Amino acid sequence: MNKNLLIFTSKKNALLLSAFAAVCTLLVSLTYVYTAPLIEQQAQQDLLNKLNQVLVPERFDNNPLENCLHITDKSIFGDDESHVIYRATQQEQPYALVFQTQTLKGYNGLIKLMVAIDKTGKVQGVRTLQHKETPGLGDKIDLEKSNWVLSFNDMKVNSDTDKRWFVKKDGGYFDQFTGATITPRAVVNQLRQSIRYVSSNFDRLFVMENQCVVDELLPPDSLVQPITTDPQSQLEEQKATLTTKDEVSND
Repeated sequence: MNKNLLIFTSKKNALLLSAFAAVCTLLVSLTYVYTAPLIEQQAQQDLLNKLNQVLVPERFDNNPLENCLHITDKSIFGDDESHVIYRATQQEQPYALVFQTQTLKGYNGLIKLMVAIDKTGKVQGVRTLQHKETPGLGDKIDLEKSNWVLSFNDMKVNSDTDKRWFVKKDGGYFDQFTGATITPRAVVNQLRQSIRYVSSNFDRLFVMENQCVVDELLPPDSLVQPITTDPQSQLEEQKATLTTKDEVSND
Protein backbone atom coordinates (compact mmCIF):
# COMPACT_ATOMS: atom_id res chain seq x y z
CA MET A 1 0.00 0.00 0.00
CA ASN A 2 2.85 2.35 0.83
CA LYS A 3 4.28 1.69 -2.62
CA ASN A 4 0.98 2.60 -4.29
CA LEU A 5 0.71 5.72 -2.18
CA LEU A 6 4.22 6.72 -3.19
CA ILE A 7 3.43 6.24 -6.89
CA PHE A 8 0.20 8.24 -6.50
CA THR A 9 2.02 11.06 -4.71
CA SER A 10 4.74 11.16 -7.38
CA LYS A 11 2.19 11.35 -10.19
CA LYS A 12 0.28 14.04 -8.33
CA ASN A 13 3.44 16.13 -7.89
CA ALA A 14 4.36 15.67 -11.55
CA LEU A 15 0.91 16.85 -12.63
CA LEU A 16 1.12 19.86 -10.31
CA LEU A 17 4.55 20.78 -11.67
CA SER A 18 3.31 20.41 -15.26
CA ALA A 19 0.27 22.58 -14.51
CA PHE A 20 2.47 25.20 -12.83
CA ALA A 21 4.84 25.25 -15.82
CA ALA A 22 1.93 25.60 -18.23
CA VAL A 23 0.47 28.51 -16.25
CA CYS A 24 3.87 30.23 -16.12
CA THR A 25 4.32 29.79 -19.86
CA LEU A 26 0.87 31.23 -20.48
CA LEU A 27 1.58 34.22 -18.25
CA VAL A 28 4.89 34.92 -20.00
CA SER A 29 3.18 34.71 -23.40
CA LEU A 30 0.38 37.03 -22.33
CA THR A 31 2.91 39.48 -20.89
CA TYR A 32 4.84 39.53 -24.17
CA VAL A 33 1.67 40.05 -26.21
CA TYR A 34 0.69 42.92 -23.96
CA THR A 35 4.10 44.60 -23.70
CA ALA A 36 5.50 44.00 -27.21
CA PRO A 37 3.68 46.98 -28.79
CA LEU A 38 4.84 49.22 -25.93
CA ILE A 39 8.43 48.04 -26.30
CA GLU A 40 8.24 48.58 -30.06
CA GLN A 41 6.82 52.06 -29.61
CA GLN A 42 9.60 52.92 -27.16
CA ALA A 43 12.24 51.58 -29.54
CA GLN A 44 10.91 53.79 -32.33
CA GLN A 45 10.82 56.78 -30.02
CA ASP A 46 14.40 56.16 -28.85
CA LEU A 47 15.62 55.98 -32.43
CA LEU A 48 13.73 59.14 -33.39
CA ASN A 49 15.29 60.89 -30.40
CA LYS A 50 18.75 59.95 -31.65
CA LEU A 51 17.89 61.18 -35.14
CA ASN A 52 16.61 64.46 -33.72
CA GLN A 53 19.91 64.97 -31.94
CA VAL A 54 21.85 65.03 -35.20
CA LEU A 55 19.20 66.73 -37.35
CA VAL A 56 17.81 70.26 -37.19
CA PRO A 57 14.14 69.57 -36.32
CA GLU A 58 12.66 72.52 -38.20
CA ARG A 59 14.41 71.45 -41.42
CA PHE A 60 12.54 68.16 -41.94
CA ASP A 61 8.88 67.15 -41.81
CA ASN A 62 8.95 63.43 -42.63
CA ASN A 63 9.54 60.34 -40.51
CA PRO A 64 13.06 59.19 -41.49
CA LEU A 65 12.25 55.72 -40.18
CA GLU A 66 9.93 55.33 -43.16
CA ASN A 67 12.40 56.65 -45.74
CA CYS A 68 15.64 54.74 -45.69
CA LEU A 69 17.70 52.05 -47.35
CA HIS A 70 19.82 49.06 -46.35
CA ILE A 71 23.26 48.89 -47.91
CA THR A 72 26.65 47.35 -47.24
CA ASP A 73 29.61 49.66 -47.73
CA LYS A 74 32.76 49.69 -45.60
CA SER A 75 33.64 53.18 -46.84
CA ILE A 76 30.58 54.48 -45.00
CA PHE A 77 30.02 52.20 -42.06
CA GLY A 78 33.50 50.94 -41.21
CA ASP A 79 32.53 47.26 -41.42
CA ASP A 80 31.15 44.72 -43.88
CA GLU A 81 27.67 44.47 -42.34
CA SER A 82 24.39 45.78 -43.79
CA HIS A 83 23.32 49.09 -42.26
CA VAL A 84 20.57 51.67 -42.65
CA ILE A 85 20.85 55.17 -44.08
CA TYR A 86 17.90 57.35 -43.09
CA ARG A 87 16.65 60.15 -45.32
CA ALA A 88 15.16 63.37 -43.96
CA THR A 89 13.08 65.58 -46.25
CA GLN A 90 11.12 68.80 -46.08
CA GLN A 91 8.11 69.11 -48.36
CA GLU A 92 9.44 65.97 -50.08
CA GLN A 93 12.72 67.68 -50.94
CA PRO A 94 16.06 66.23 -49.75
CA TYR A 95 17.41 67.68 -46.55
CA ALA A 96 19.81 65.20 -44.94
CA LEU A 97 21.16 61.66 -44.76
CA VAL A 98 21.71 60.05 -41.37
CA PHE A 99 23.97 57.05 -40.95
CA GLN A 100 26.05 55.18 -38.40
CA THR A 101 29.75 54.61 -38.78
CA GLN A 102 32.35 52.98 -36.58
CA THR A 103 36.05 52.52 -36.02
CA LEU A 104 38.04 49.89 -34.15
CA LYS A 105 40.96 52.28 -33.67
CA GLY A 106 39.82 53.80 -30.40
CA TYR A 107 42.19 53.42 -27.47
CA ASN A 108 39.96 50.64 -26.14
CA GLY A 109 38.63 49.48 -29.49
CA LEU A 110 35.18 49.95 -30.98
CA ILE A 111 33.62 53.43 -31.24
CA LYS A 112 30.19 53.81 -32.87
CA LEU A 113 28.93 57.16 -34.15
CA MET A 114 25.77 58.62 -35.69
CA VAL A 115 26.21 61.33 -38.32
CA ALA A 116 23.91 63.56 -40.35
CA ILE A 117 24.92 65.63 -43.38
CA ASP A 118 22.73 67.88 -45.51
CA LYS A 119 22.59 68.10 -49.30
CA THR A 120 25.42 70.64 -49.39
CA GLY A 121 27.69 68.26 -47.49
CA LYS A 122 27.55 70.19 -44.21
CA VAL A 123 27.57 68.15 -41.04
CA GLN A 124 24.30 68.63 -39.17
CA GLY A 125 25.37 66.70 -36.12
CA VAL A 126 27.55 63.93 -34.72
CA ARG A 127 26.86 61.82 -31.65
CA THR A 128 28.81 59.00 -30.05
CA LEU A 129 26.57 55.97 -29.62
CA GLN A 130 28.96 53.48 -28.07
CA HIS A 131 32.52 53.43 -26.75
CA LYS A 132 34.73 52.03 -24.00
CA GLU A 133 37.23 54.88 -23.84
CA THR A 134 38.99 55.81 -20.62
CA PRO A 135 36.86 57.87 -18.21
CA GLY A 136 38.20 61.40 -17.84
CA LEU A 137 40.31 61.08 -20.99
CA GLY A 138 38.97 59.51 -24.17
CA ASP A 139 35.34 59.62 -23.02
CA LYS A 140 35.23 63.30 -23.98
CA ILE A 141 33.94 62.13 -27.36
CA ASP A 142 30.60 61.73 -25.53
CA LEU A 143 28.45 64.88 -25.48
CA GLU A 144 27.59 64.16 -21.85
CA LYS A 145 31.29 64.64 -21.02
CA SER A 146 32.27 67.54 -23.29
CA ASN A 147 31.13 69.61 -26.29
CA TRP A 148 33.90 68.22 -28.50
CA VAL A 149 31.55 66.47 -30.96
CA LEU A 150 29.80 69.80 -31.61
CA SER A 151 32.98 71.04 -33.33
CA PHE A 152 31.97 69.00 -36.39
CA ASN A 153 28.75 70.99 -36.92
CA ASP A 154 28.56 72.84 -40.27
CA MET A 155 31.91 71.40 -41.37
CA LYS A 156 32.41 69.93 -44.85
CA VAL A 157 34.94 67.39 -46.06
CA ASN A 158 36.31 68.84 -49.28
CA SER A 159 38.62 65.99 -50.23
CA ASP A 160 39.84 62.61 -49.05
CA THR A 161 42.87 64.31 -47.51
CA ASP A 162 41.21 67.58 -46.38
CA LYS A 163 43.91 69.04 -44.10
CA ARG A 164 41.36 70.38 -41.63
CA TRP A 165 40.00 66.89 -40.93
CA PHE A 166 42.81 65.80 -38.66
CA VAL A 167 43.55 66.46 -35.01
CA LYS A 168 45.78 69.45 -34.35
CA LYS A 169 48.71 67.21 -33.46
CA ASP A 170 48.54 65.90 -37.04
CA GLY A 171 48.21 69.42 -38.48
CA GLY A 172 44.41 69.58 -38.55
CA TYR A 173 41.58 71.63 -37.07
CA PHE A 174 40.20 69.39 -34.32
CA ASP A 175 41.44 69.39 -30.74
CA GLN A 176 42.94 66.28 -29.25
CA PHE A 177 42.48 65.56 -25.55
CA THR A 178 45.17 66.02 -22.94
CA GLY A 179 46.71 62.61 -22.48
CA ALA A 180 44.41 61.04 -25.08
CA THR A 181 45.21 61.63 -28.75
CA ILE A 182 44.37 58.16 -30.05
CA THR A 183 40.62 58.45 -29.38
CA PRO A 184 39.90 61.77 -31.12
CA ARG A 185 42.25 60.84 -33.97
CA ALA A 186 40.30 57.62 -34.56
CA VAL A 187 36.97 59.50 -34.59
CA VAL A 188 38.15 62.31 -36.88
CA ASN A 189 39.76 59.92 -39.35
CA GLN A 190 36.66 57.72 -39.56
CA LEU A 191 34.34 60.70 -39.94
CA ARG A 192 36.52 62.20 -42.67
CA GLN A 193 36.30 59.01 -44.71
CA SER A 194 32.61 58.26 -44.21
CA ILE A 195 31.34 61.85 -44.57
CA ARG A 196 33.38 62.37 -47.72
CA TYR A 197 31.92 59.24 -49.28
CA VAL A 198 28.31 59.98 -48.33
CA SER A 199 28.46 63.64 -49.38
CA SER A 200 30.01 62.64 -52.74
CA ASN A 201 27.13 60.21 -53.30
CA PHE A 202 24.35 62.19 -51.64
CA ASP A 203 22.10 62.56 -54.71
CA ARG A 204 22.51 58.92 -55.72
CA LEU A 205 21.66 57.67 -52.24
CA PHE A 206 18.62 59.93 -52.05
CA VAL A 207 17.05 58.76 -55.31
CA MET A 208 17.48 55.06 -54.60
CA GLU A 209 14.25 53.19 -53.97
CA ASN A 210 12.94 53.29 -50.43
CA GLN A 211 14.01 50.02 -48.84
CA CYS A 212 12.37 50.38 -45.46
CA VAL A 213 8.99 50.10 -43.82
CA VAL A 214 8.06 50.33 -40.16
CA ASP A 215 6.07 47.37 -38.87
CA GLU A 216 4.43 47.96 -35.48
CA LEU A 217 4.29 44.21 -34.85
CA LEU A 218 8.02 43.64 -35.15
CA PRO A 219 10.35 43.34 -32.15
CA PRO A 220 12.81 46.21 -31.52
CA ASP A 221 15.74 44.51 -33.25
CA SER A 222 13.70 44.43 -36.47
CA LEU A 223 12.39 47.97 -36.29
CA VAL A 224 13.18 48.78 -39.91
CA GLN A 225 12.68 46.04 -42.46
CA PRO A 226 13.79 45.99 -46.11
CA ILE A 227 11.23 45.64 -48.87
CA THR A 228 11.84 42.51 -50.94
CA THR A 229 14.19 44.05 -53.47
CA ASP A 230 17.95 43.91 -53.66
CA PRO A 231 19.38 47.28 -52.59
CA GLN A 232 22.96 46.08 -52.86
CA SER A 233 22.65 45.22 -56.56
CA GLN A 234 21.08 48.62 -57.15
CA LEU A 235 23.98 50.24 -55.33
CA GLU A 236 26.56 48.32 -57.36
CA GLU A 237 24.88 49.26 -60.64
CA GLN A 238 24.89 52.92 -59.77
CA LYS A 239 28.46 52.80 -58.47
CA ALA A 240 29.60 51.89 -62.00
CA THR A 241 28.64 55.38 -63.17
CA LEU A 242 30.66 57.18 -60.49
CA THR A 243 34.12 58.62 -60.93
CA THR A 244 36.70 56.29 -59.41
CA LYS A 245 37.83 57.50 -56.02
CA ASP A 246 40.96 56.57 -54.10
CA GLU A 247 40.74 54.44 -50.99
CA VAL A 248 41.16 56.41 -47.77
CA SER A 249 42.93 54.79 -44.85
CA ASN A 250 43.06 55.87 -41.24
CA ASP A 251 46.34 57.34 -40.03
